[in-house]
Amino acid sequence: MEVRAPARGQPYDVVSGTTVRRSNMAGDLPSRRTVDVLVVDDDPDIRSSFAEILRISGFSVEVAGDGDVALDLIGQLDVGVVLLDLRMPRRDGFSVLDALDVPPPVVAISAYPLEADVRARVGSKVVNYLQKPVSPHRLVPVVAGIVWNK
Repeated sequence: MEVRAPARGQPYDVVSGTTVRRSNMAGDLPSRRTVDVLVVDDDPDIRSSFAEILRISGFSVEVAGDGDVALDLIGQLDVGVVLLDLRMPRRDGFSVLDALDVPPPVVAISAYPLEADVRARVGSKVVNYLQKPVSPHRLVPVVAGIVWNK
């Protein structure tokens, strides 16, 4: 058997006799793209500003405008941390958290203070909380502390 070295980040070509197959060295499961941060907010200005600040700071970022899109992306990607607005129309951040058995680390974001009842509702699925407006000087260290310490 011969193994050809792939380009960085690509699966290996395994050659056995005349058969060539792709292997990702993880039991041949489909590989998932890794993203440092998933920004989930219904406000397009907040979503794009958070994404731009984080990209400038060196993070790979995906965005979602609602909870349904967020759940789809979480199912498709390996996400380092989710910045999740708790109050959104349609599927809000609370129902996103409820739908995830084992979520990636989540930083809850809201314009409202984190009251005791909200804290109890999000439970241990949230590793940090940021109240809007969030400055870049607060956002970047919180994200970096989670992504770089995984």
